[in-house]
Amino acid sequence: MGSRNRYDSVQAATCENGQLVLVSGHFDMDSLQQAMTRYCREGRVFTSQGNKCPIVACRDAWLSTTLTELDGWNTGTLNLDGGTIMVAHAQGTGVTMLPVNIRAGGGTLMFDRGMHTGGSLLVDLKRMCDSHATLKLVFEGREHQFATYDPMTDMTLVGLAPGSDTIAGWVALRLDGNPWHIACPTAIEGAPLPQLRREWRANGLPHVTLNLPR
Repeated sequence: MGSRNRYDSVQAATCENGQLVLVSGHFDMDSLQQAMTRYCREGRVFTSQGNKCPIVACRDAWLSTTLTELDGWNTGTLNLDGGTIMVAHAQGTGVTMLPVNIRAGGGTLMFDRGMHTGGSLLVDLKRMCDSHATLKLVFEGREHQFATYDPMTDMTLVGLAPGSDTIAGWVALRLDGNPWHIACPTAIEGAPLPQLRREWRANGLPHVTLNLPR
């Protein structure tokens, strides 16, 4: 499939194994839905209300979406294989859960500056290959971001401390293991015990970038 969208970029998408693969171009949720509808009519992907087919964003593809648009996403699976997924904040009252699989090509997840009030996003990241593809996490409008490792559950939380229900910002991420090898206990104000925590700063840039290592 080849077309242009409102970003004036040439879009190319295909269907593989029941997944909608974004090959190149800038997609928003409207153009994504049009592509899914076309392949659904052809019997190549299957969707039902509230249950969308998995999406794969390849190296030359960008997907722009908002928290509100993601709120109704159920199969839920977005896959990064070299591409970029950009999520914009939107006012709301709920918490949206979003599973994202990181394939061999890695990719970039970007989150806009958002607000400290309104809806929240919890992203469950899974790296799907032994090569541990590199992932770039970009938090717009933040001066610092942190990650904490919880050895009891063997998972790392970005923007959300273990045992806390308060997100620093509007988005938090969960990863298995301790990919940044956080090992130094840090005393945190209000926490009963030191936490295994690492912090990143913007250093004058308009965003904080975390690189998930191989």
